[in-house]
Amino acid sequence: MIQCRALLLRTSFKVGRASFDHIAAQFGTVSPATIHLMAERVASGDMTTANTPEEKRVLRLMKEVNLINAHVPASAQSKLVMRNEIRVLMVEKGMPSFYISCHFVPLRATS
Repeated sequence: MIQCRALLLRTSFKVGRASFDHIAAQFGTVSPATIHLMAERVASGDMTTANTPEEKRVLRLMKEVNLINAHVPASAQSKLVMRNEIRVLMVEKGMPSFYISCHFVPLRATS
């Protein structure tokens, strides 16, 4: 429940600066009902079916807009951010070295 709440509060959309005006104008030409319908289709696995021109616009918009939720714990994007941070540390400080030493003492049988 906590992750779902964080997902709802911290998710944002990202588009390229050059295409922002065009995409914003396209969002104004489609209805929320069509966006909802297409989101349900995509969620069920259908990424290609578009019956009307408006549905085709929604599919094009979905391909141009990126979803950002890197601040949601345990999300795929937050894991990607952590991986990138590890790579930067490896470039900056070198490969990590781990030394694990274990000393086992055999147990004696008591009679």
